[in-house]
Amino acid sequence: MTSADLTRQYLEHKQAVKDLSSSSEDTDSVSLFRASDWWDKDRTMRMSFWGATVHPLAVHYWFNNLERWIGPNPLNASKLTVLRLALRKVIVDQLMSSPVFLGSFLAYSALTQGKTIEDTIHSFKDDWFTIMKGGWSCWPLAHLINFSIVPIQWRALYVNFVQLGFGMFLSMMGNQGGAGVITPVDKLYQRISGSSKTFGSVEGAATVIGISWVFGGFSMAYNWRYVGWNGLGCGIVGATVVLMELSVVAGQSALLPPSCRDYAFLSSAAASSSPLPNKDEEE
Repeated sequence: MTSADLTRQYLEHKQAVKDLSSSSEDTDSVSLFRASDWWDKDRTMRMSFWGATVHPLAVHYWFNNLERWIGPNPLNASKLTVLRLALRKVIVDQLMSSPVFLGSFLAYSALTQGKTIEDTIHSFKDDWFTIMKGGWSCWPLAHLINFSIVPIQWRALYVNFVQLGFGMFLSMMGNQGGAGVITPVDKLYQRISGSSKTFGSVEGAATVIGISWVFGGFSMAYNWRYVGWNGLGCGIVGATVVLMELSVVAGQSALLPPSCRDYAFLSSAAASSSPLPNKDEEE
């Protein structure tokens, strides 16, 4: 995460210098900006802490749970059997683990920058679907290779290697937000469909993820003898986080902690075309 963030910050500074050079004739200003300090140390510290604590723990426990739940690749199994198991793990990972990890990262980034709960909810609703599509642009193919080819003892190292690239996207999302970001999934959809619209909808993604967690949670509970306490812990923590995430995205304030409900209601009402209800008229 540290290397990814430093690379991202350097590239952002380099692009800013290029944009300034093309739009300004003041060479002195361009030179001063080029020589300015491009390194945001606080930003790197936030990314490094996440990469040193949450990320490795999540990868370790979730991968162990997947192996116990879906099952390891059998010895001397056919390529078709290995591919089938790998595809199951990829689907489960992207619909269950990815929302937990990426949603938690958005909330973590906002709160550690000093944003209020209200601002965090607002930025979360704006950026959640974009960061999910960013994850779907990278990890399905990466994990298909991971679960089918990479030995289990090297999978965490493989993920850290891929994270060098994906971490630059996380660094951007955590600090600049997703406004105007077109992910590779969006570009592929636009090329296939021939339209300028981006892929999918927030409501559709939230529905699919919610249904996946309902069935996946029951499956983990039913197979508790195989997944053990590790799997049950992943299920309880993940289900709680996803429930709160989807509550924010869908504007269902009744499912949020009491301190967040008023703002969630107001932001949901403001986004609709109808005016806020008048309490005096209701009475």
